[in-house]
Amino acid sequence: MAKYKKAPAYTVIKDSREQDGYTFTPFSGRYHTCKGMVVRKLDTGDYSLEGLEDKVCIERKASVSELAINLGKDKKRFMAEVERMKEFPHKFLILEFSLTDLMNFPEGSDIPEEKWSSIVITNKYLLKMLIEFQMYDDIHVIFCDSKAKAKLIVSSILKRVNERYTIGRKK
Repeated sequence: MAKYKKAPAYTVIKDSREQDGYTFTPFSGRYHTCKGMVVRKLDTGDYSLEGLEDKVCIERKASVSELAINLGKDKKRFMAEVERMKEFPHKFLILEFSLTDLMNFPEGSDIPEEKWSSIVITNKYLLKMLIEFQMYDDIHVIFCDSKAKAKLIVSSILKRVNERYTIGRKK
């Protein structure tokens, strides 16, 4: 049952270790009220909501290269994060690149061409892992094409989660 007629304003939490991420400023409109953002350490993920830290977890990846590092040399650490994400009812992996970017990897990446022959992570392996995150870990993987579109999607997710736990689903 809904606790409110209109969803109350919410505050976004940005993890203090998040680099070059999004900034959420206070915004109020007819259906959308964000009180802004606080920066503090999150145990899991890069973004959440104040008061709903146990409900929503958003992990952001800026590039295919970053994802490749997370699933390559940083795999043990990243998989521990994926394991912790299982506890959240709403978990998302937000990718600031397209599926085409992923499938073209390492072409178009920030990795110099002369180093491509030494890359052991393949685009097929990255795709396999993303599919497995969805199938086995129930993580929503969203290709956003750009940072600007990704921020819009993150904002929409956070608004919907706030509504979910305050007024319920809008009809």
